[in-house]
Amino acid sequence: MITRIAIDGYKSFDDFTLDLPPFAVLVGANASGKSNLLEAVDLLGQLIREPTGQTLVDHARRGGPKELFRRGADGRWAESMMIAADVLVHGDRGYCHLRVTARIRYADPPEPLRVSVEVGNALDEYHRSDAYAECAELPSRPWWWENGQLHAVARPVGDSRYGDELVEATKNWRILEPSPKAMRVVSSTYDTAPLAEDGKNLGAVLGRLSRYPESWYDFKADAVALLPDLAEISVEANAEWAQWDVWLQHKHEHRMAPRTASAGTLRVLALLAAAHDPAHEGVLMLEEPENGLHPLRVPRLLSRLRGRTSDRTALTSGHGRQTLITSHSPVAVAAALEEAPDSVVFLDTVTRLGDGAPPRRLTRARRVAASGVRGAFVTPLEVRKFLDPVGRFEHGA
Repeated sequence: MITRIAIDGYKSFDDFTLDLPPFAVLVGANASGKSNLLEAVDLLGQLIREPTGQTLVDHARRGGPKELFRRGADGRWAESMMIAADVLVHGDRGYCHLRVTARIRYADPPEPLRVSVEVGNALDEYHRSDAYAECAELPSRPWWWENGQLHAVARPVGDSRYGDELVEATKNWRILEPSPKAMRVVSSTYDTAPLAEDGKNLGAVLGRLSRYPESWYDFKADAVALLPDLAEISVEANAEWAQWDVWLQHKHEHRMAPRTASAGTLRVLALLAAAHDPAHEGVLMLEEPENGLHPLRVPRLLSRLRGRTSDRTALTSGHGRQTLITSHSPVAVAAALEEAPDSVVFLDTVTRLGDGAPPRRLTRARRVAASGVRGAFVTPLEVRKFLDPVGRFEHGA
């Protein structure tokens, strides 16, 4: 579980830091940096597991490795990029709060990109101290919010075993963008992987969920809450063809296979399945989960997803489940602000001047507040304007 992310020299980010709660809604207009932030987290996870330049070749999204580096107003590429995160990791002796930093130095092709990844201790930004106890059982409050600031209990790494646990934890840092075409494909009963990025193994995840009675009951309860016409979901293992047979039955209709279900229905089932999967906790990143869902059901979706994240004071085993969501929907933002205002982060781009450098457009993150340093927070007036997409507020309606 990530408690803080820091990015520099990557795409639209320059000296960027953001404290992350277990459930976060990243809000902003198109090209504000929301997807860039999720992709930075995903890339960091890849680099932790394989810290080589080839990783950037294989896993760079929306462009090649060169396009990952921030480009200044003068057209020059940043000399290096850095992606760092403070991560809570569970090991043999309890929890540790680690800081992992990946640095990549730019090189003109065909020279390879040089990658280094360092793992150390995450320091409490509020009570800095060099005296830390050894890793032990997780304290009652491993991290908490106070006056709009994140505070965290720092623990030393202890030994390399926690590095191994960090590698294991990042295997479930993933971005989901379910595709209706992929989700209509039949899944193998041999598939034990988490939900694929495009959702192609949805049947396998549902089959695994059905073997955990409590998780299956909770999943179906959430599904019916979002799809009230859905009467039943059943999953059967077809031993002859080694595949999962999934059936959906709506009220007063015959049951159907996923290949005939609507795209919105499949998308909801996929997001909920990933959020409920007991075998694959980690950082779940969702791009605009409200797509394909009636606006009146969007608040319920966010509430159900938030209910599946790990409470910061109740981690007992594993790495916990964290959910990061991007959205530019006023409905989603209004719902998040009402239920969990600390979860909402507004992203936009600003022009930075000074230091003798040319003007440059960069991503910034702000939370909602009534007062503070100008430009460092989102005012209630800005929120009202964002929640009024047709401009009635501006015209005094």
